[in-house]
Amino acid sequence: MSIRDIKIPQVGESISEGVLVEWVVADGDIARIDEPLLILETDKITMTVAAEATGRLKTIAVADEVVQIDQVVGSIDTSAAAADAPPAVATVAAPEAPAEAGPSLEALSPAVRRLVAEHGLDPTLIEGSGKDGRILKGDVIGFMEQGTAPAEPVATPAPAAPQKPPVSPSGERQTRAPMSRLRHRLAERLVEVQQTTAMLTTFNEADMSRVMALRAQYKEGFKEQHGVGLGFMSFFLKATVEALKAVSEVNAWIDGDEVVQNHYYDIGVAVSSEKGLVVPVVRNADTLSFAGVESEIKRLAQSAQDRTLELSDLSGGVFTISNGGIFGSLMSTPILNPPQSAILGMHAIKKRPIAVGDEVVVRPMMYLAVSYDHRIVDGKEAVTFLKRIVDCIENPERLMLEV
Repeated sequence: MSIRDIKIPQVGESISEGVLVEWVVADGDIARIDEPLLILETDKITMTVAAEATGRLKTIAVADEVVQIDQVVGSIDTSAAAADAPPAVATVAAPEAPAEAGPSLEALSPAVRRLVAEHGLDPTLIEGSGKDGRILKGDVIGFMEQGTAPAEPVATPAPAAPQKPPVSPSGERQTRAPMSRLRHRLAERLVEVQQTTAMLTTFNEADMSRVMALRAQYKEGFKEQHGVGLGFMSFFLKATVEALKAVSEVNAWIDGDEVVQNHYYDIGVAVSSEKGLVVPVVRNADTLSFAGVESEIKRLAQSAQDRTLELSDLSGGVFTISNGGIFGSLMSTPILNPPQSAILGMHAIKKRPIAVGDEVVVRPMMYLAVSYDHRIVDGKEAVTFLKRIVDCIENPERLMLEV
């Protein structure tokens, strides 16, 4: 018998513990090397840990248990792999189920399978947010909170009824659940920012007409050539780089009694995940083309949803862009992401009447906000920085020609 211990991996110098959210492979089943084994949540990141060997799994720690870095949480009997694992060609004979059929009980993780069985749910009605549409525990809980959906769509919609508050599965008026470590750490950092920085916000607005026209003209050819869509974020990220070059004070931060000036452009893009807000970083954004930016944003966003982000993906950013507009936000004051000195907030695009010369015209407008640390960035620099972004967005050809 050959037994290999499963240890909680090192995920960062400042992280000493986490929560074993879920075993992806059930106790007693065969785990396969490099395939998902467990989901670990720390105060900075939620990640999927892959198996380091193939064999029969024996779990020691249970789901939702607090575990320490390097703690042994289970083992893999590698001698059982050859005897118990089906041959690699065995899957070829069985035809694939049609995608419309939805996931079966055997395709679910142990925690999800238990929830589905306990509440008598049909997994084919639950939309999965995991990789390849895999159903996560949060998907099941959200499905139950919304109530059971009808099996068939209603052809003619009924008149809208007053919305009722969500009802818990047990019928209780209140339910309590522990705050996730990621959410807990996020809350601490937000309060810390308010207490340790002199944060101010300046606002402006951008006419999105020319960006939208350029996007409409080239988006099909762009996707055909580069294999990725042309979104608004690449325009704003490239505009941010140009603004940081023009106003270098924003690309700096305070370390004790010293001012640290950055000479590189690693830009964080805030992404909403199941467990909270994460900010993966687009490295060397000044060297990337529009296609390169879009490809990297797509990769990072997908990794956030799949819980495959690494700590290195989240560290070292010099500036952050947050897009509340995707949720319908018209205006907000984004909070700094320390130790960075500024953050850009994008918002929803709304058609509004504006004055162009002596005429009033209707244009698609977006409010923009830059929050900054007034200890290091003065109002003049902050306003100049934001105005530079607006100029780049309203004249997108400048971004492409780098003028």
